Amino acid sequence: MNLQEAVNKYARSLEVPQRLIQLHPRTPGNAGNFSALPPAVVLGVIAAFEGFVEEFLALSLHARGYGLAQIAKRVSINNPTVADFQKKAENEFPGLSRSVAASPPLQVWNIPGVGGRPSTETIDWVKVLQRADGWMEVRHCLTHGLVSGWRTEVWPGPLRGVTHASSVLRAKAGGKHSIGLIGAISCARIYAYGARRISDQVATALGETLDWSNVPDFPLKAATS
Repeated sequence: MNLQEAVNKYARSLEVPQRLIQLHPRTPGNAGNFSALPPAVVLGVIAAFEGFVEEFLALSLHARGYGLAQIAKRVSINNPTVADFQKKAENEFPGLSRSVAASPPLQVWNIPGVGGRPSTETIDWVKVLQRADGWMEVRHCLTHGLVSGWRTEVWPGPLRGVTHASSVLRAKAGGKHSIGLIGAISCARIYAYGARRISDQVATALGETLDWSNVPDFPLKAATS
């Protein structure tokens, strides 16, 4: 199995989050039951990333001649963020971090404060890593049942590291925050972008070229008919 197979599986695992986003009406006001879509998207996107990182690293190490025991030891990782993926890849492919850091900026939705309005912005690689950490904290809070995710709530402090989940969420009155569809889309774009940028550098080091055409790009805005 080559590295492209890992990318193909990643694309397949992102089909459900992509379709969930397409179900949302994107109309102003209370979204009702559609409010359950953003946390489901976040969970699906990060689960897909975690599976991809594990398989991609295993395949890249196999391509370098590592045995199964060596691969198992090096690939063992829990809930990897984009920064974790970069660190693991850098350990085996020195110099990768410098190349990845030079990646072009990524366009995402901003993080509105209380009463603020959504707008798009571009973030550099450093902010990509920071926000990916924040979305992993969102994932932790959701999976541990500390919040429901579909409504405005008070989110707890970090369960791992120092990054707060609230750092990537829309601020509401009373110290509360919400995910919202724009947050879920930004999360999807950040994790898919991180996966691609790091993997492309690994593939280049191994003399391969990856095709990402089947991986959803999670557009910021719905397509107009």
